Amino acid sequence: MRIGALNSIYSNSFILIYDLQMKNTHKFILPSNKPKTGMVSLANSLIYNHYYKTNFSIERMRKDNRLGTVNWALPNGEKQTSKHINYSIIADYIRAHGSFNSKDFNLPRMDCFWLDHSLDMKINFQVTDETGTLGLVSGIPQQQYGKNYPIEPKLAREGSLYTTFQPQLLTRIIKLRTKLIENSELSFTDDWIFDLRSLINDAISLLDITLNQLYIKAQYDKQPNWKFDKDILGARHGRRLNDKLRWVYQISGKTLNIEPEKKNLERLKELRNHLMHFDPPSLVVTVEEATKWLNDLVDVGIILIKIRQTIGVEVSEGLINFILQKEALFNPKVKGELRKSVGIDVTEDYRSSTW
Repeated sequence: MRIGALNSIYSNSFILIYDLQMKNTHKFILPSNKPKTGMVSLANSLIYNHYYKTNFSIERMRKDNRLGTVNWALPNGEKQTSKHINYSIIADYIRAHGSFNSKDFNLPRMDCFWLDHSLDMKINFQVTDETGTLGLVSGIPQQQYGKNYPIEPKLAREGSLYTTFQPQLLTRIIKLRTKLIENSELSFTDDWIFDLRSLINDAISLLDITLNQLYIKAQYDKQPNWKFDKDILGARHGRRLNDKLRWVYQISGKTLNIEPEKKNLERLKELRNHLMHFDPPSLVVTVEEATKWLNDLVDVGIILIKIRQTIGVEVSEGLINFILQKEALFNPKVKGELRKSVGIDVTEDYRSSTW
């Protein structure tokens, strides 16, 4: 079956689409009741090994039913003891809540200081007298990237100051992805498509930000066993994402294995570039393909975790919850065995709108 050209019936086609936008109530995407396969076990092992300072395999953790606690201290020195945890307790909690919250176990929050810590500042006034202007100066970047790091941000009037976007972007991506799934009856509206555009851009941006932070950390505050050779790394700006991914090995000397996630990352990168630059100037977004893209995004979280493991820094709680997002399921209005597979024919679906 072939659909004819719409050139001569433009006005009628517009009315059809407008009517579809106004009256559709069917949920074309549904959330699964669980994350993608393997994510609960991965998250559980990351949490367990982080708090117990071990490197146990999942099999070993599953066999260990002993109950343990974690002793730690607040910044003021006040001593704390966590609730009892083991692999089974953590797994049951994740399955019940769909996420992990360290506060529920009286555990310190998982994060990496130089990647995740953000002293956000916001003021809604300006104070100036003959002595000058009152401003808020953040010394956090020097603590994160070394005393020779040259930028000292100062907020001296109405506005906001950030020292990282990592936690904010992780939260935003999870919220926006959830919103798109929960409101999939709006998937034929422009706003839904533009929210999808923002989501994909934010996810690739998060990866880009992490790699830039790694470069800057190595440049100004090189860690033991790290190398920083600008002739090998090249300039930080104007680089392809694949070039930046090579920085992980060039700095840490350890190989980053993202082969299982590489295909989905390449697809998301190409899609991001298309959505941002609109080159070629055409776009087809099928809801079935969009559902796959929503699931592909979880692989960005896995890549970010692998980067941290390779360079030897802590995985954040935000990343744990990133990979625990529920899998998206395509839910066609009419179900049947004769449905054609999506994305195979280059003359149809998203691929028909690309070079």
